[in-house]
Amino acid sequence: MDILGVIKRDHNEVKALFKEYESLGPNAKASRAKLAKKIMEELVKHDEAEEQTLYALLKERARGSEERIKILEAFEEHTMASELIAKLKKLETPDEEFMAKFQVLIESVQHHIKDEEGNVHKIAREELDKDELNELAPKFEEAKKSVPVTR
Repeated sequence: MDILGVIKRDHNEVKALFKEYESLGPNAKASRAKLAKKIMEELVKHDEAEEQTLYALLKERARGSEERIKILEAFEEHTMASELIAKLKKLETPDEEFMAKFQVLIESVQHHIKDEEGNVHKIAREELDKDELNELAPKFEEAKKSVPVTR
């Protein structure tokens, strides 16, 4: 599986976690808190690994300004998610403020996934050859393992 397949697999896993979180009733506070923590950790690892591998290479390779803007937009969405996660980590889980901010995180990540799979992956297929996409997959997985989740 190439890096785009690995990234898409991660996206599907986080979307399933979002559904699980949203299906929990209002009284499932401990379950919500535990699941929210897991989701945030997975997002931090995924985003950081993606930036170190695929995005770093695409920033170098993107030729047109439109391509470059799409890559930079995706980077910015990662930054916004990281900032929101940092705010969430400082709140009581799962109080009303936490739940509202966490819902914003879910919605922004879902938007990012759609955008990334539609735009960034298309650029990656155009700018990188099959071997490069295959070589990036294990680098992405390794980078995910080395990301500290306290960010």
